[in-house]
Amino acid sequence: MLSARNRFQYQVATGRLTLPVAVILTLAAWAFSSVHDWLNIGSLLAFGVAAYLLLETETKFALIRTRTTLPAASFLLLYAATPFLHEAFIGCILPVLFIGMLLNLFRSYESYYAPGNLFQSFLFLSLGSFLLPPLAWIAPLLYIHAISLRSLNTRSFCAGIMGFTLPYWLLSGYFIWTDNPTGIYPYLTRLIKFQPIDYSPLTLTHYIAWGITLLFSIVFSLLYLQSAYKDKVQTRILLRIFTWMGLWLHILTALQPCYFNELFSLTLIPAAMMSAHYFALTFNRLSHILFNATLLLLTFYCLFNLWMHFFNF
Repeated sequence: MLSARNRFQYQVATGRLTLPVAVILTLAAWAFSSVHDWLNIGSLLAFGVAAYLLLETETKFALIRTRTTLPAASFLLLYAATPFLHEAFIGCILPVLFIGMLLNLFRSYESYYAPGNLFQSFLFLSLGSFLLPPLAWIAPLLYIHAISLRSLNTRSFCAGIMGFTLPYWLLSGYFIWTDNPTGIYPYLTRLIKFQPIDYSPLTLTHYIAWGITLLFSIVFSLLYLQSAYKDKVQTRILLRIFTWMGLWLHILTALQPCYFNELFSLTLIPAAMMSAHYFALTFNRLSHILFNATLLLLTFYCLFNLWMHFFNF
């Protein structure tokens, strides 16, 4: 039975106003941080599309056993609280490509059309690698996840290779057509080039942001694993992929801090999904404490980042 102390959490988790309120708060935070440069609207639009796709992914595969918009709302609030993501840059579309990759990977679950799904999943991964070369390093992990999804066979394995290499074949054809056959080499070499591990460009704001998403990913993933038995087999597999993806992304962030902004924007996705799953389905004393602590942490985090943003400006 739902206790009185958890009623607010329940209303937030299942209410119809949760997502609209999150959108309004996101617009307000973005407007405050981008008051001097409205061209940053490209970032807002890209993350808005990513939030919509995250919501569609949760709805299509019923990852949460109740009607909720909390995954998209959590993702938007994490974005709103991080002003350095509000700046428009080409990497803004990475969350869209990443969710597109996961969506097609999930569709391959025990599917007769798994080769086509994996082709599209690896295609999104390949497009993302143009903007974020280290993203290509998780390609082998997609095959590992495909095993758990029972969709890996000879045809789907080859389809994944074709999907990943297709953009590079097309780009290679363009360079050959323009009499520059060696022009593709820089794009290929940067996929395997390991940049020096240098944390000097990171500021206090970056470390705090990274620490919060890492904390969310670890805490809510562990809490989910304790109650995973309540979900269907398919749901458990898909949510564990979210958990592992969060781990891979944080490892990549530690190994390649020069791509911090791009990788950090991707870590918001598993952090938002796993925290939303917990708060939408768990109503006890611990969830009450964690829910209030999360709201306070996000509030202070947002205020701190906005103050740092204007102070540095």
